[in-house]
Amino acid sequence: MTREGNVEKALVAQLALPESQLLNRVRKHNQIMLHNFRSAVKKSCGCTLMGCLRKFEIVLIPNQVIYPKFCEDHRSEFRREIFLRAFLNSETGVKAAQVLAAPPYPSEDTLPENGLG
Repeated sequence: MTREGNVEKALVAQLALPESQLLNRVRKHNQIMLHNFRSAVKKSCGCTLMGCLRKFEIVLIPNQVIYPKFCEDHRSEFRREIFLRAFLNSETGVKAAQVLAAPPYPSEDTLPENGLG
C-alpha cells in the first residue's frame, strides 16, 4: 500500500472546513495551489515575506497542491527572522548591523552603577 498523495488528499478534503488545524499548520510556511494540469508547468510567484519583492519560480506538478510560500533566500525560519529584523529596523531608522550585533540582554558592565537603565 502506498501513501503517496495522502497529505494532498487530506488537505483538499479539509478546504471546505472553516477552521482546520491541518490547513493552518500547512499554510504557515506553504501555499496551497489547486490546479488540474496533467503535466508539469512552471509558474512565477512573489515571496510573501513582508519587505521582500523577489520573484521565484515553482513547478506545478500533477496531483500536488503544496508549494513554497517564500523565495529561496527566505525558506528557513532563521533567514526570515534575520531579514524581517533588518527590514523593520531599516524602516525605523536603526541600522540592521547594530541590531544583529547587539546582545539580546544588557551585560552587567553596560548597566549604570545604580542599576537603573
